[in-house]
Parts: sequence; structure tokens; C-alpha cells
Amino acid sequence: MRAGKPIGRAVSRRQFMSTAARIGAVAAASAFPAPNIARAESNTIKIGHLTSKSGVRAAFSEPADWSVKQMRELLKDGLKVGSKTYSVEILTRDTQSTAVGASEAGNALVLRDKVDLLLGDDADSHYAVGDLCDINGLPFVSTMTQWEPFIFTRKSTPEKGYPWSFLFFWGASDVMRNYVALWDSLTTNKTAGTLYFDHPVGQAFADPKLGLPAGLNAGGYKIVDGGFFKGDADDFSNQINAFKAGGAQILTGFMAPPQFVTFWNQAAQLGYRPEIATIAAAFLFPSGIEALGDRGDGMTTEIWWTPNVPFKSSLTGETAKQVAAKWQSDTGKQWTQPLGYFHAEFEVALAALKNSGDPKDRAAVRNAIQTMNLDTLVGPVNFKDSKIKSVAVTEVAMGQWRRQKPDSKFKYDLAITLNPTAPHIQVEEKTKLLSQLG
Repeated sequence: MRAGKPIGRAVSRRQFMSTAARIGAVAAASAFPAPNIARAESNTIKIGHLTSKSGVRAAFSEPADWSVKQMRELLKDGLKVGSKTYSVEILTRDTQSTAVGASEAGNALVLRDKVDLLLGDDADSHYAVGDLCDINGLPFVSTMTQWEPFIFTRKSTPEKGYPWSFLFFWGASDVMRNYVALWDSLTTNKTAGTLYFDHPVGQAFADPKLGLPAGLNAGGYKIVDGGFFKGDADDFSNQINAFKAGGAQILTGFMAPPQFVTFWNQAAQLGYRPEIATIAAAFLFPSGIEALGDRGDGMTTEIWWTPNVPFKSSLTGETAKQVAAKWQSDTGKQWTQPLGYFHAEFEVALAALKNSGDPKDRAAVRNAIQTMNLDTLVGPVNFKDSKIKSVAVTEVAMGQWRRQKPDSKFKYDLAITLNPTAPHIQVEEKTKLLSQLG
């Protein structure tokens, strides 16, 4: 399918809401008429886990199986809560990177498997399963998507939140501040070409009040708007030619790694060479950068987590560096940003179960999440003092991928280059223009 002309936000919104309506109908039809929060008698705790093992977001879930294996080993002798020890089952299901897949998997975990706590770490899970958990009185903790779509897509507000659904992550507005600070630190013509994946998270980044357009306008940047594109788009020539004609020395927006590979290859063919490329999602993973070959050098991205953040696990006492080293030793693969958040979601889950006093009492587990202020591998997860109900905002910084020496184990590494909203994260290097690398 060709990308063609930019797709308007209104079309995207209707399509998404149509899908959401179908999912909501399925959830409502299969849900109990009222929250079922009665205490279930059992010595086994069931934790449901939704993740995108396949589909366009599969790179986000690369550490999923490894992380779950670590948790199962940690819990092999059970989880002690008070004077009682419970066995723990972790039921992982693939959402296939779609809202429908997340809905089907989530319904099965909630209604058939009757899990005691549900975790989700892909964007589709939040929208497809959140209402189901709220209806059925089941604690649901999600991560790895911005708080704005988590709150607004399901028609809540920062003051209201949700009765049973929770999120810990940063927001598109936090990234906007980081992006603009990075661009301000370099010399350009202050003209940015923008392009967004037509998806709730892409829509959050494109939001004129809270997303990148707001930051660009406030910072005095000119925008060359490339609009939205569909997930199966394979021709970005219209947008590339518009960026060239508009003199966009900054390229930004939201794209999945495979989408950006296609875009970047076509940009080279058409002679588009920006000075800065800052794309949300596309540059999070080593695999996404390596897929660009030598042209991955200098890509800039938001940093959720690296081995160099000064945080430790509340479960094992391991530092970020130790967890990353263990991953690399076990898999032979380079560390990846979601690794920290996969570990942290189980930190949050197990802390809630332990602090509840009774992990089979759903309301007690929910209350333990609401009052949680936990130091984790990704930093503080503080629901208790958050100004956004149901959300704990975590830290985010900025970084740049740099090509390593020929004898290095990995071709690229991600250096922390700016920390305007993350004072705990130490800057390692200065950001450079793409023309200064090469």
C-alpha cells in the first residue's frame, strides 16, 4: 500500500474509535454485570501478561520471554505474603501488535483464566483491555506507552483516572521538552519535517496541544507537515519530496523501526539528507539502527533506560548494568531499552501483591498500587504522589547512537547526550549533527 498523501487526523480518529467500539462491544458482552472483587480461595496467584511477540511492535517485546524466565526462576519457591507462601503462575499471551489480538488475549486471561493481576506492555493492551478490567474489578498495570493516550483515548482525565487500570511511563509532553532542548543545542535552520504512524501513540505525538507541534511552535520552529501514514505504507516519496522542498533540516515524528528503514532508504535514493533525525520508537533498539547499515550513525532518540542509569532492582538488588550484562551473556544480543521496563513491571506487580496483605483480594491489590512509591530498575514509580491519577510518570532523557570501533562487540551504542527532565541520569557525550559524523 502506498503512503500517498498525508492522512488527516480526523480519519484516523474515526477508524480507531470504530475499532475501539467493536472491542468494547465484545468486552461488554463477555464481562460480568458488576465488578467481581470477592476474595478467591487459592494458594496460587495467577499473573496475566500481555505483550506483542509478533507484528509491527515485536521489537519492543524482544526481552519478554527472557524477563519472564527470570521472574519464574525468582518465584520458583513461591511468593511470601505475610505468614503465607503462594505459588505464582505467569501466563504470557501475544497480542500480535493489534487491538483485536489484545482484546482476544485479554478476554481469555480475565474471564477464562481468571488471573489475579494483569500486566500489559504494548499500547494496544491499554485500550483493548482496560475497560474490561475496570468493569470486572481486576487490577491492571501497563507500561511502555505515553500517559496521554492512556488517559484521553478512553475518555478519562488526569484528575479522574480509572478505578482499576494503572500505567507507569512518561508522556509525549515530556518527550517534546527533551526533543526541543536537543534541537536547541545544535545549529540548524529550525525547520522540521514531521511524520506520524497513524496509531494512538502516533496521534499523541502529533497532538497540537501536548505533542511535538506544540513544542516546535513554542520553540520558534517551522513545520513541514508530512501528516499520518498507515502501518503498511511502503512509499514515502510524497513526504520526502515535501521535506526537501521545505528545507527541513530536522526530521522528527513517530515511526516503528521497519517503517523508518523503508523511509530512510527512500530518502537516500531521493537525496534527502537532514542534519538531525529524531524519531520516536524507530531508534529505540540496536536492531533498528543496525538495519540502517552505516547510515544509522547519529540517529537521536528518547532514552527510557540504559545500563548506565543509576537505578537498582527492588527484587534482586541488581544494578541496571548488571541486568544488561546478564541479558547479553545469556542471549548474545545487545541490551535494549524495554529490558528495564519488563523487569520493572514485575517489580510493581510483586510489590503490589506483597503489600496488599492478601494477594487474592483484588481491592487490596488495587489499593496497594494506588499508594505505591517504589524505587525500581527504571527509577521511581510513584503512584501515591502523582498529579495524574492512575499514572506514575517515569524519567526520560535524550541520546544519540554512535558507531563503535571495528573491534567492538556491537556496531552501535547509545550515548546519553541530554537530560532536561531527568536530573538523575548523567550526560555522557554531546549531541552532534549528522554532517559532523560520517
